[in-house]
Amino acid sequence: MKKVIFILLPFFSNSARWYLANPWSRDKIKQESTIYPQYNASMITTPEYISDGGHYYSQKISADNNINAVSKGNSLPEDFGKENYSQYTSLKNQRQKNNLRRCVQRKRVKNSGTKENRTSYGRFLEVFEVVEFDHLPCKSSSGLDGTCVHEFDCRKNGVQFTCDTRSATPTGWFTNDGFPLPSYERLSCTVTFDKVWPDVKQIRLDFLSFEMLPPTFGNCERDQFIITGQNINNIIPILCGINTGQHVYIEVGNAVGPINISIQTVTTDNRLFAIKVTQLRSTHPLAAPTGCLQYHLKPQGYLESFNYRDTSEIVFGKTSSYLNNLNYAICIQRSPDACSTTYTNVGSMQIVNFDFDNLPIIPPRQAGVEIYNCPSDWLLIAAVRLCGDRLNDGSTIQDFSLDAPVVDDGVGPIVIWFRTDSVYTGRGFKLSYQQNSCSNERICIFVSNPE
Repeated sequence: MKKVIFILLPFFSNSARWYLANPWSRDKIKQESTIYPQYNASMITTPEYISDGGHYYSQKISADNNINAVSKGNSLPEDFGKENYSQYTSLKNQRQKNNLRRCVQRKRVKNSGTKENRTSYGRFLEVFEVVEFDHLPCKSSSGLDGTCVHEFDCRKNGVQFTCDTRSATPTGWFTNDGFPLPSYERLSCTVTFDKVWPDVKQIRLDFLSFEMLPPTFGNCERDQFIITGQNINNIIPILCGINTGQHVYIEVGNAVGPINISIQTVTTDNRLFAIKVTQLRSTHPLAAPTGCLQYHLKPQGYLESFNYRDTSEIVFGKTSSYLNNLNYAICIQRSPDACSTTYTNVGSMQIVNFDFDNLPIIPPRQAGVEIYNCPSDWLLIAAVRLCGDRLNDGSTIQDFSLDAPVVDDGVGPIVIWFRTDSVYTGRGFKLSYQQNSCSNERICIFVSNPE
């Protein structure tokens, strides 16, 4: 026959449980219970006792013993006068009236358990709180922007990647070792990304810093920035040179992955790069139309060819030129009230074309228009090929030695194409664009003259 033993445990408050869990407290309870057997553990773990480290009940026990002695006809001890008795009475009344707290009450952000598992242990765990804070946008001391998280989460999620790492985070930074200082080593560096969600459509790369060795006659031979693993029909050019401030989109909607971003160099020279990597679903505000290598979301801004900049703080032997074998689209998000876009040359434009005798087709400091002037290297704006050293489509100014604004008033997506051959390269282009409101457009109304 089995014996069932029932054990009755006294109920302890949360503060009492905390007090009993403390080793010092257990020793104190044992000591007090031995000296004063008339007070059990449940008395010693009351809030009054806990709040002042046991001093209250030590005074109470000592005073009660003396009071009992007086009631039995014995005299008070010499060290227990009326002043001590008054202090004891005052202290007792004060403790009974006050609702003592061990810490400042704070708004509970998140309970430590659900309704189903709030047992007696759950009540004990309610002493602890899950502290959360807003994950707000912020910027690090090295200039990298992102979302503020705890240091543990930052290290766990791997939001800053260096060579030979793998990640599946929505946003992160691919940097050289020691950033924001440059790296002087020969690099064979690859970072691998897995889709954080199955329906990731694109990956956007923002070049906060991108300073590598320049191309040689339009080809990236010494330094190469290579992307692989994207959609089979998404061609990403190999990049090098100075591309700080640029960005590119990688189409990965039909790719299983992983996607690899690699930097390969053949010499030991200064290089600096910090590239923000953002995975995008189709509903993301940054998501671009399919096929756009670059996508500008503002109603006005600048368009710049790769490796156009001629200044660098770390790269020696800087040569500004666009790259060979380019064929990509630059897209602009159309504003809701925009009916046209105006493009203006704001840099030293140079898009070159040569004939079969290796002679320039366009004279120096002249604008070229359409296929006879621009057979191989050209910008396509408003369905018109443009090249040469000036930006002028001839629609407003017939002097092609002058720059003139080019206006695209076509409907639909705003797209500019840039294409180059594999032989000759020039400086490139830097254009400003401005979307024009429909209310500012000049509307012409043609009225037929009835006979």
